[in-house]
Amino acid sequence: IRRTWTATVSGVSAGGAAASGTALLVRYWAGDGSFSTQLEGLRPSAKYAVAVYRGTCSKPTVLLRLPNLAADANGNAAATASITPALMAPVWRKAADGAIALRIRAGADVHCAPLTYPVATRVAVPGLGIDLPVVLQRGNAFPWCNVAMYLPGLSQPGEAGVSFLYAHARTGMFLPLLDASLVNNGTRMLGMKVYVWTSDDRLYTYQVTRVRRHQYTLPDLWSLKSQQVWLQTSEGPYGTNNKLMVVAQRTAVATASHAAAHPRARPVVCGLYG
Repeated sequence: IRRTWTATVSGVSAGGAAASGTALLVRYWAGDGSFSTQLEGLRPSAKYAVAVYRGTCSKPTVLLRLPNLAADANGNAAATASITPALMAPVWRKAADGAIALRIRAGADVHCAPLTYPVATRVAVPGLGIDLPVVLQRGNAFPWCNVAMYLPGLSQPGEAGVSFLYAHARTGMFLPLLDASLVNNGTRMLGMKVYVWTSDDRLYTYQVTRVRRHQYTLPDLWSLKSQQVWLQTSEGPYGTNNKLMVVAQRTAVATASHAAAHPRARPVVCGLYG
Protein backbone atom coordinates (compact mmCIF):
# COMPACT_ATOMS: atom_id res chain seq x y z
CA ILE A 1 0.00 0.00 0.00
CA ARG A 2 1.30 3.45 -0.98
CA ARG A 3 -1.38 5.53 0.74
CA THR A 4 -4.77 5.11 2.41
CA TRP A 5 -7.24 7.98 2.52
CA THR A 6 -10.21 7.85 4.91
CA ALA A 7 -13.51 9.72 4.59
CA THR A 8 -15.95 9.95 7.49
CA VAL A 9 -19.51 10.56 6.32
CA SER A 10 -21.89 12.08 8.86
CA GLY A 11 -24.76 14.52 9.12
CA VAL A 12 -28.08 15.24 7.49
CA SER A 13 -28.03 16.25 3.83
CA ALA A 14 -30.29 18.75 2.07
CA GLY A 15 -32.28 15.72 0.95
CA GLY A 16 -33.02 14.78 4.54
CA ALA A 17 -31.00 11.57 4.96
CA ALA A 18 -28.81 11.30 8.07
CA ALA A 19 -26.05 9.11 6.66
CA SER A 20 -23.02 7.92 8.59
CA GLY A 21 -20.10 5.60 7.97
CA THR A 22 -16.63 5.47 6.49
CA ALA A 23 -14.94 4.97 3.16
CA LEU A 24 -11.37 3.99 2.31
CA LEU A 25 -9.49 4.89 -0.85
CA VAL A 26 -6.21 3.01 -1.31
CA ARG A 27 -3.41 3.60 -3.80
CA TYR A 28 -0.83 0.83 -4.27
CA TRP A 29 2.81 1.23 -5.25
CA ALA A 30 2.05 -0.35 -8.63
CA GLY A 31 -0.28 2.56 -9.40
CA ASP A 32 -3.63 0.79 -9.10
CA GLY A 33 -6.04 1.23 -6.22
CA SER A 34 -9.13 0.08 -4.38
CA PHE A 35 -12.20 1.57 -2.75
CA SER A 36 -14.41 0.29 0.05
CA THR A 37 -17.25 1.82 2.01
CA GLN A 38 -19.89 0.95 4.58
CA LEU A 39 -22.70 3.43 5.20
CA GLU A 40 -26.05 3.58 6.96
CA GLY A 41 -28.87 6.10 7.11
CA LEU A 42 -29.14 6.49 3.34
CA ARG A 43 -32.43 6.73 1.47
CA PRO A 44 -33.93 3.21 1.44
CA SER A 45 -33.47 1.39 -1.88
CA ALA A 46 -31.83 4.43 -3.50
CA LYS A 47 -28.93 4.25 -5.95
CA TYR A 48 -26.08 6.67 -5.28
CA ALA A 49 -23.46 7.99 -7.70
CA VAL A 50 -20.01 7.95 -6.07
CA ALA A 51 -17.07 10.16 -7.05
CA VAL A 52 -13.72 11.46 -5.83
CA TYR A 53 -13.42 15.17 -6.51
CA ARG A 54 -11.66 18.46 -5.89
CA GLY A 55 -13.34 21.79 -5.35
CA THR A 56 -16.64 22.23 -3.54
CA CYS A 57 -19.39 19.75 -2.79
CA SER A 58 -21.89 21.81 -4.79
CA LYS A 59 -19.53 22.32 -7.75
CA PRO A 60 -17.12 19.40 -7.77
CA THR A 61 -14.36 18.75 -10.29
CA VAL A 62 -14.60 14.99 -10.63
CA LEU A 63 -11.31 13.07 -10.62
CA LEU A 64 -12.68 9.54 -10.40
CA ARG A 65 -16.14 8.03 -10.83
CA LEU A 66 -16.70 4.88 -8.81
CA PRO A 67 -19.41 2.22 -9.24
CA ASN A 68 -22.87 3.20 -8.05
CA LEU A 69 -23.73 2.44 -4.45
CA ALA A 70 -27.08 0.73 -3.86
CA ALA A 71 -28.78 1.14 -0.49
CA ASP A 72 -30.99 -1.67 0.79
CA ALA A 73 -34.50 -1.32 2.20
CA ASN A 74 -33.07 -0.18 5.54
CA GLY A 75 -30.80 2.48 4.02
CA ASN A 76 -27.60 0.48 4.52
CA ALA A 77 -24.95 0.09 1.82
CA ALA A 78 -21.56 -1.56 1.47
CA ALA A 79 -19.32 -1.90 -1.57
CA THR A 80 -15.80 -2.58 -2.76
CA ALA A 81 -14.18 -1.77 -6.09
CA SER A 82 -10.82 -2.11 -7.82
CA ILE A 83 -9.32 0.91 -9.57
CA THR A 84 -7.01 0.67 -12.58
CA PRO A 85 -3.73 2.63 -12.70
CA ALA A 86 -5.13 4.84 -15.48
CA LEU A 87 -8.14 5.83 -13.35
CA MET A 88 -6.06 6.24 -10.19
CA ALA A 89 -3.45 8.46 -11.85
CA PRO A 90 -5.41 11.76 -11.86
CA VAL A 91 -6.39 11.26 -8.23
CA TRP A 92 -2.75 10.76 -7.24
CA ARG A 93 -1.57 13.79 -9.21
CA LYS A 94 -4.17 16.14 -7.78
CA ALA A 95 -3.87 14.81 -4.23
CA ALA A 96 -0.16 15.64 -4.28
CA ASP A 97 -0.81 19.39 -4.19
CA GLY A 98 -4.26 19.77 -2.65
CA ALA A 99 -7.21 18.25 -0.87
CA ILE A 100 -9.52 15.62 -2.35
CA ALA A 101 -12.93 14.51 -1.15
CA LEU A 102 -15.67 11.89 -1.59
CA ARG A 103 -19.17 12.68 -2.87
CA ILE A 104 -22.18 10.36 -2.92
CA ARG A 105 -25.42 11.57 -4.49
CA ALA A 106 -28.94 10.32 -5.13
CA GLY A 107 -31.04 13.20 -6.37
CA ALA A 108 -31.18 15.91 -3.69
CA ASP A 109 -29.55 13.62 -1.13
CA VAL A 110 -25.85 14.58 -1.33
CA HIS A 111 -23.13 13.73 1.17
CA CYS A 112 -19.52 14.92 0.94
CA ALA A 113 -16.52 14.25 3.15
CA PRO A 114 -12.80 15.03 2.85
CA LEU A 115 -10.45 12.14 2.08
CA THR A 116 -7.52 12.52 4.45
CA TYR A 117 -4.46 10.55 5.53
CA PRO A 118 -2.19 10.89 8.60
CA VAL A 119 0.84 13.18 8.26
CA ALA A 120 3.84 13.94 10.43
CA THR A 121 3.17 16.69 12.98
CA ARG A 122 6.17 16.61 15.35
CA VAL A 123 9.73 15.26 15.39
CA ALA A 124 12.08 14.86 18.34
CA VAL A 125 15.62 13.56 18.85
CA PRO A 126 15.98 13.73 22.65
CA GLY A 127 19.66 12.79 22.53
CA LEU A 128 20.38 16.05 20.68
CA GLY A 129 17.74 18.28 22.25
CA ILE A 130 15.64 18.49 19.06
CA ASP A 131 11.85 18.86 19.34
CA LEU A 132 9.99 20.61 16.50
CA PRO A 133 6.51 20.83 15.03
CA VAL A 134 6.34 19.46 11.49
CA VAL A 135 4.36 21.18 8.74
CA LEU A 136 3.88 21.06 4.99
CA GLN A 137 5.50 24.02 3.32
CA ARG A 138 3.31 25.51 0.63
CA GLY A 139 4.86 26.56 -2.66
CA ASN A 140 8.55 26.95 -3.45
CA ALA A 141 9.50 29.66 -0.97
CA PHE A 142 12.66 29.48 1.14
CA PRO A 143 12.03 26.92 3.93
CA TRP A 144 10.50 28.33 7.11
CA CYS A 145 12.22 28.64 10.46
CA ASN A 146 11.06 27.30 13.86
CA VAL A 147 9.58 24.16 12.29
CA ALA A 148 10.59 21.07 10.38
CA MET A 149 8.84 20.25 7.10
CA TYR A 150 7.93 17.07 5.29
CA LEU A 151 8.41 16.17 1.64
CA PRO A 152 4.92 15.27 0.31
CA GLY A 153 6.22 13.25 -2.62
CA LEU A 154 7.51 10.50 -0.33
CA SER A 155 5.83 8.47 2.41
CA GLN A 156 4.37 9.38 5.78
CA PRO A 157 5.00 7.46 9.02
CA GLY A 158 2.97 4.25 8.90
CA GLU A 159 3.40 3.93 5.13
CA ALA A 160 5.98 1.71 3.47
CA GLY A 161 9.07 3.58 2.34
CA VAL A 162 10.76 6.78 3.46
CA SER A 163 9.37 9.72 5.42
CA PHE A 164 11.53 12.77 4.64
CA LEU A 165 11.77 15.59 7.21
CA TYR A 166 13.99 18.64 6.78
CA ALA A 167 14.85 21.82 8.65
CA HIS A 168 17.51 24.51 8.70
CA ALA A 169 20.83 23.94 10.46
CA ARG A 170 20.06 26.69 12.95
CA THR A 171 19.71 27.01 16.70
CA GLY A 172 16.43 25.46 17.84
CA MET A 173 16.12 23.46 14.61
CA PHE A 174 18.41 20.80 13.07
CA LEU A 175 21.74 22.44 13.92
CA PRO A 176 22.53 19.69 16.50
CA LEU A 177 22.46 17.12 13.67
CA LEU A 178 25.09 19.07 11.75
CA ASP A 179 27.24 19.64 14.85
CA ALA A 180 27.17 15.94 15.73
CA SER A 181 28.04 14.93 12.16
CA LEU A 182 31.29 16.93 12.30
CA VAL A 183 32.69 14.67 15.03
CA ASN A 184 33.91 11.27 13.82
CA ASN A 185 31.43 11.43 10.90
CA GLY A 186 28.48 11.43 13.26
CA THR A 187 29.19 8.08 14.89
CA ARG A 188 27.67 9.36 18.13
CA MET A 189 24.24 9.52 16.46
CA LEU A 190 24.14 5.82 15.53
CA GLY A 191 21.53 4.08 17.69
CA MET A 192 19.88 7.32 18.81
CA LYS A 193 16.09 7.37 19.05
CA VAL A 194 14.02 9.52 16.72
CA TYR A 195 10.35 10.09 17.55
CA VAL A 196 7.74 11.23 15.02
CA TRP A 197 4.12 12.00 15.93
CA THR A 198 1.32 11.98 13.36
CA SER A 199 -2.01 13.75 12.95
CA ASP A 200 -3.95 10.60 13.90
CA ASP A 201 -2.41 10.68 17.41
CA ARG A 202 0.23 8.02 16.94
CA LEU A 203 3.89 7.99 17.97
CA TYR A 204 6.47 6.27 15.76
CA THR A 205 9.85 5.35 17.21
CA TYR A 206 12.91 5.05 14.96
CA GLN A 207 16.58 4.25 15.56
CA VAL A 208 19.40 5.93 13.64
CA THR A 209 21.23 3.44 11.41
CA ARG A 210 23.27 5.66 9.07
CA VAL A 211 24.73 9.13 8.88
CA ARG A 212 25.19 10.26 5.28
CA ARG A 213 27.32 13.39 4.89
CA HIS A 214 27.92 15.47 1.76
CA GLN A 215 24.87 14.24 -0.14
CA TYR A 216 23.86 15.93 -3.41
CA THR A 217 21.02 13.55 -4.36
CA LEU A 218 18.64 11.25 -2.50
CA PRO A 219 20.66 8.12 -1.69
CA ASP A 220 19.22 4.80 -2.84
CA LEU A 221 18.74 3.34 0.63
CA TRP A 222 15.02 2.73 0.97
CA SER A 223 13.01 -0.46 0.81
CA LEU A 224 9.28 -0.78 0.23
CA LYS A 225 9.31 -3.55 2.83
CA SER A 226 10.41 -1.24 5.64
CA GLN A 227 9.63 2.14 7.11
CA GLN A 228 12.32 4.76 7.56
CA VAL A 229 12.58 8.44 8.43
CA TRP A 230 15.31 10.62 6.96
CA LEU A 231 16.29 13.86 8.65
CA GLN A 232 17.95 16.36 6.32
CA THR A 233 19.72 19.63 6.95
CA SER A 234 22.21 21.80 5.09
CA GLU A 235 25.95 21.51 5.62
CA GLY A 236 26.97 24.88 4.16
CA PRO A 237 28.55 27.18 3.40
CA TYR A 238 25.68 29.18 1.92
CA GLY A 239 25.28 28.63 -1.82
CA THR A 240 26.38 24.98 -1.80
CA ASN A 241 24.00 22.07 -2.31
CA ASN A 242 25.59 19.45 -0.07
CA LYS A 243 23.25 18.02 2.56
CA LEU A 244 23.44 15.90 5.68
CA MET A 245 20.98 13.00 5.81
CA VAL A 246 20.43 10.97 8.96
CA VAL A 247 18.66 7.65 8.28
CA ALA A 248 16.59 5.93 10.98
CA GLN A 249 14.65 2.66 10.90
CA ARG A 250 11.23 2.26 12.53
CA THR A 251 11.23 0.09 15.63
CA ALA A 252 7.86 0.72 17.31
CA VAL A 253 4.53 2.50 17.11
CA ALA A 254 2.15 3.48 19.91
CA THR A 255 -0.87 5.65 20.63
CA ALA A 256 -0.10 9.24 21.66
CA SER A 257 -2.16 11.94 23.32
CA HIS A 258 -3.77 14.49 21.03
CA ALA A 259 -1.87 17.28 22.74
CA ALA A 260 1.48 15.58 22.24
CA ALA A 261 0.76 14.93 18.57
CA HIS A 262 -0.46 18.45 17.81
CA PRO A 263 2.08 21.01 19.02
CA ARG A 264 1.38 24.58 18.02
CA ALA A 265 3.50 25.42 14.99
CA ARG A 266 4.80 28.99 14.71
CA PRO A 267 6.65 29.03 11.38
CA VAL A 268 8.35 32.26 10.39
CA VAL A 269 9.90 33.39 7.13
CA CYS A 270 13.62 33.55 7.74
CA GLY A 271 16.29 35.28 5.67
CA LEU A 272 18.93 33.50 3.67
CA TYR A 273 21.67 34.46 6.09
CA GLY A 274 20.06 35.19 9.46
